[in-house]
Amino acid sequence: MRGNKSRAGYLKIGEMAERAGVLPSTIRYYTDMGLLKVALITEGSHRFYDPESTLDRLFKIKRLLSHGLSLTDLQAQLEKHLSKKKILIVDDDEAVVDFIRDLLKNRFDHELQVAGDGFNAGRMVHDFEPDLVILDLMLPGINGFDVCKQIRKDPLLSKTKVLIVTGYDTQEVREKVKASGADDYLPKPLELDPTLQKIYSLLSIASANPNALRKE
Repeated sequence: MRGNKSRAGYLKIGEMAERAGVLPSTIRYYTDMGLLKVALITEGSHRFYDPESTLDRLFKIKRLLSHGLSLTDLQAQLEKHLSKKKILIVDDDEAVVDFIRDLLKNRFDHELQVAGDGFNAGRMVHDFEPDLVILDLMLPGINGFDVCKQIRKDPLLSKTKVLIVTGYDTQEVREKVKASGADDYLPKPLELDPTLQKIYSLLSIASANPNALRKE
């Protein structure tokens, strides 16, 4: 994108590298490979980057490389990873799992996995690296509060959103949810519209209009 577009908020390669904690050559190399997007190119061919989206892509590149992917395979995987939302439901109530599964069916490109207890949740959240964890508080094994705290301690999961769901809707529970580092909260029984609104908001999907999104 060339021309006189405002540079406000954009960073040069060196500034972007400093913000991300990497070398400028890394930013340049990833850009040349098509892994990073340039927000603005000036008439003098200087590249400028949007810091938020670039940091997000760098984070995803780091996660994919940690799984042993070569850079030649990373482009396709990155685009697939960015387009498909990964959701982990942590709940031992099959009715809740089925409700969410049916709710999201045909709505957007996503991959959904389920953990029925806190122990499996701790393992799966690291293997699956979800964009969103829908997390019940009262779980066999490790409770939801502890699962959420474990997620928040892992820097590789810093972008993972956590939506707590619970049948114990009290002020004390809401305060504990906030203290655990969860991003949002829903009381049970779950209802269609509020649940969709929360999921779409946390996944930064533009439209959360249940009627507009429904596909027959």
